[in-house]
Amino acid sequence: MVRKCRVCGSRDVLPFLDLGDQPHGDSYLAKSELLKKEPYYPLRACFCSTCSTVQIDYTVPKEIMFENYVYMSGTTKTLRAHFEESTERLIKRFGLKEDDLVVDIGSNDGTWLECYQGSGIRTLGIDGAKNLAKIANEKGIETWDVFFNKKIADKVIAKKGEANLVTAAGVFFHLEELHSVTEGIAALIGERGVLCVQAIYLGEMLRIGAFDQIYHEHLTYWTLRSIEYLLSLYNLEVFSVQLLPIHGGTAEYLIAKKGTRPAEASVAAMRRDEKARELGELETYEDFAKRVWEIKKEVVSVLKKFKSQGRKVFALGAPIKGATLLNSFGIGTDLIECAVEVNPLKIGKYMPGVRLPIRDEAQAGRPDAYFVLAWNFLPELLKKMKNYIEAGGAFIVPVPKVIVIDKINYSSHV
Repeated sequence: MVRKCRVCGSRDVLPFLDLGDQPHGDSYLAKSELLKKEPYYPLRACFCSTCSTVQIDYTVPKEIMFENYVYMSGTTKTLRAHFEESTERLIKRFGLKEDDLVVDIGSNDGTWLECYQGSGIRTLGIDGAKNLAKIANEKGIETWDVFFNKKIADKVIAKKGEANLVTAAGVFFHLEELHSVTEGIAALIGERGVLCVQAIYLGEMLRIGAFDQIYHEHLTYWTLRSIEYLLSLYNLEVFSVQLLPIHGGTAEYLIAKKGTRPAEASVAAMRRDEKARELGELETYEDFAKRVWEIKKEVVSVLKKFKSQGRKVFALGAPIKGATLLNSFGIGTDLIECAVEVNPLKIGKYMPGVRLPIRDEAQAGRPDAYFVLAWNFLPELLKKMKNYIEAGGAFIVPVPKVIVIDKINYSSHV
């Protein structure tokens, strides 16, 4: 297969982790669809030796993945608190004032923009998921149900003016129209505005073994080095970077037109760290791939042990990363009875591929153990389920280390 890099166009793109053909992980099935065969697509992670961008080499059309989207930002306290902190910090840092414009790309149900309400700052959300844009608009958060690109950026400028701040949380790795989006942002922020990208950091994915962050929606996996390569093509540069704990490790890149803001020491420090960790070398990713299959052995062994003891296991959460893990490891209803959720858009459906039924967490009863697919919210879940664990329940956690948390060791994990 001839591969072409999504960032630099090089043909020097080499696969290092093949997770097999899988269904789109967010295409949850209604009961009436169980007799139909789902479409499966290749899921391979690759490394570009020219610009060092890690990416998958197959694109499921964005209209299939996002126009009717079931992930909602507002379903967890952790993420809402994260957006509140980010909003306060960015308003203070950039002196945002009444009538300034903030545009959120991939704004989902409006959870982040909701944090600006009452400040007098103008906001606009842009998201291709029509169902989520509707929810946001009903909350009074103006949201356009379109996919952002250069054409849409021009429309925003014509109707609203240039943006003082453009935010993109959890979306910069989703971009099928990557170059048009980046060109559009460069136009939208003008010479004075700032782009804030928050994206799962590839360096942390490698450190904790979070292979389940690889799925069809995530087309690219960023390091500072690789995102700087992309930005340089559009006269943009990173002037500040920091790691945030959300989603197992997220990098926040603050970006502006070249030469308009002095680069902070954090940028050079991360460049040095990435070089020391050899994040620009294929061998680093090949070693990561080996760890994935070691995790599989450990996870399957633990689940089989619970099964042999007659202990019932539910999956806690039904996130898209969970679909990657279950389908990659071949774990289905033979080892896990069901998944439980609080997201009403998922309850009553079935996880793609493995077809675990998704039940309402409040009504499903308690199993002997939960297999924590939503491990990125583990601290919140541990506090929420304290009484369950103290009564003899357990958490089976696959990432960053396969471990069983019960009443004996609970206190050391909270």
